[in-house]
Amino acid sequence: MITNMVNDFDEKLPFSAYEQKGYLNQDFKFFHIRNREQFDIPYHYHDFHKLILVLSGNIRYLIEGREYELLPFDFVLVNRDLIHKPSSSENDNSEYDRIILYLSDGFLSEYGLLDSFNKAKEMESFVVRFPGDVSADIFEKFSRIEEDIKKEKDEYAGELLTRIDVLRALISFNRACIKEDFGFKPEARYNRKVIELISYISENLSEDLSIDFLADHFYMSKYHMMRIFKNETGYSIHQYISEKRILLARNLIMSGVPATTACLECGFKDYSSFSRAFKNQLGIIPSEIKI
Repeated sequence: MITNMVNDFDEKLPFSAYEQKGYLNQDFKFFHIRNREQFDIPYHYHDFHKLILVLSGNIRYLIEGREYELLPFDFVLVNRDLIHKPSSSENDNSEYDRIILYLSDGFLSEYGLLDSFNKAKEMESFVVRFPGDVSADIFEKFSRIEEDIKKEKDEYAGELLTRIDVLRALISFNRACIKEDFGFKPEARYNRKVIELISYISENLSEDLSIDFLADHFYMSKYHMMRIFKNETGYSIHQYISEKRILLARNLIMSGVPATTACLECGFKDYSSFSRAFKNQLGIIPSEIKI
């Protein structure tokens, strides 16, 4: 439950492409981060949800094939297991200032506060842009969390007060997302074919997703298909499919589905290849998942 506030960029360390980045063993973490150095973070994912309030900076955010040019007071919603990356503009030393909340799926589910992330996925739009008064109200609530953290150890029930203010901020944010449909309309640059591929793959992880099948299904040359997917997303179709299948299998196992059943439901032909891929991606074998 204890929150953290840092003043350093939390995604600097090198790691293999498409690796899980960041860990959350509590309900939430709070960060307020400012930095000026340029960066180009590799694609990665989290097993928690991430909410970002951009305060300043010339930043692009890429999420599952969509690229957003962010403006001050944009909110970025990164659902758990979505592959994403931020990227700064070349030769730009303007300050990138943002507030970030890491939020566990269980915490949001417990309080019925998953609406904003569910809506982002449903609308296939992961940046929200509210009217000024709405953004200002939520920013004020985020700032209150930051003040809570600074005096948490000196206040009676300090951690509880922080938790209450996190819930208040999330309630306001979710209420605004439900009310302000147009907020999910910031334009994203994307290749329509790539988005169709991503959508089809995500909905058919248990089916045949070979390169030849996908090329036939989308009436594309397989070499052209592989090239544009890599160009638009930064990873190969094979890597993307493998990543998504393992993440789905992990979630199924954590929900109580036997590992052998999850193996088949996620499109693997045999358990040994499934276990090996699981180990390579997550660092543990399926039987080591804690339910």
